[in-house]
Amino acid sequence: MIGIVEDYKELKSHLGILIDKSGYKNAYIAEKAGIPAPNFSQKKKRGNWSVEEIEKVLKVIENQELEDIFLIEILKDRDKGDTLTFEQFLKEMGWN
Repeated sequence: MIGIVEDYKELKSHLGILIDKSGYKNAYIAEKAGIPAPNFSQKKKRGNWSVEEIEKVLKVIENQELEDIFLIEILKDRDKGDTLTFEQFLKEMGWN
């Protein structure tokens, strides 16, 4: 269940990027989601979306390309740690 919460946090923190990459104008998304434009801009900047607002925005912008972009953003964030070569991995696991 912790994974679900972590996924939600990732989505919430990357929503602004997804909005930018969606190709829709902020005013259009705000109108369709029922969020006043000034509030929408502030939420996009600060990332302080409610669950309901995230759902409304995603209903407007969601598509397969954005899902791919989201996964790439998550992978970029997770790729900041130390990495091993395949040979190092084999040695660590005692398989070499």
